Amino acid sequence: MDFHHLKYFVEVADQKSFSKVARNLHISQSAISRTIKALEDELGVVLFIRNAKSVEMTDGGTIFLTHAKRVVFMFEHLKIDFENEFRLEQGSVLIGLPPVTDAPIFAQLLGEFKQTYPQIELELYEHGSKKIEISVQEGLIDVGIICTKPNSKEFDSFYLTSDPLSVILPKDNPLALEESISLDQLADQSFVLHKDDFNLHDEIVKSCKSVGFQPHIVFETSQRDLMLQTVAAHLAIALLPSRLCPTEDENTKVGSSVVVRPLVNPEIMHTLHVIWKKGHYLSHASRLWLDFVMARLPLIPGDTHDETAE
Repeated sequence: MDFHHLKYFVEVADQKSFSKVARNLHISQSAISRTIKALEDELGVVLFIRNAKSVEMTDGGTIFLTHAKRVVFMFEHLKIDFENEFRLEQGSVLIGLPPVTDAPIFAQLLGEFKQTYPQIELELYEHGSKKIEISVQEGLIDVGIICTKPNSKEFDSFYLTSDPLSVILPKDNPLALEESISLDQLADQSFVLHKDDFNLHDEIVKSCKSVGFQPHIVFETSQRDLMLQTVAAHLAIALLPSRLCPTEDENTKVGSSVVVRPLVNPEIMHTLHVIWKKGHYLSHASRLWLDFVMARLPLIPGDTHDETAE
């Protein structure tokens, strides 16, 4: 068994086709087939079920794929990571973050990191927390920021910050007269929420059910501005982390058309964690990014950082 055995196996597993892999790698299909057969003979396990139209992975193949991907990833990154540690701080970090991440805080972290390590590229992957978790698990991105407590069996992590949700509603909504709003007071309201690939969507729905009602959702979006415009148009109310809510000082039509009130009973916290795959190889650049963020935790606004790394 050598690197090419594993590389061809991973490619076939991803493409589900011997012919596609042969074309992509510019080698013959028979060479791919012989390599996979030799790997199966060595392992004593059938890795793929082959038929005329497709290739399906066996249970044994699925288990082996996890280990093979790890080895291929380490081998392909060996040279650049050696150069990083031996000579220069360079490379790239793929970071997943949801659109509801506190933009000013994260922008400051990115800017300070680039000033410190100008030769390291930061690539951002913006999706809901659920997709970010899957992408980290599958090795598509290096680290992620998610809005829920991580699964300690799958991820290493540390707590980043917390921010309570507030209610955003039109100025002429009767609840705008309240100084704070209990969640059960929203039972008759229509909601605009983040899409269901956001953990915050699930947390809000779960909290509404806990106080006795199923929220009436009229619209789902991943865009903060569209969410606020929906509220300003009297179509719904919204719940957002307080630092992302509009202020009276904002010189926008939306800012002057809505009000923001604290949500109480229960308070819903928007909590951010940084995650990376447990037991997975991390590049030197990724480790520098994690160390950089952890060193700045006391400077990040939010609740007391009393959650330890998991």
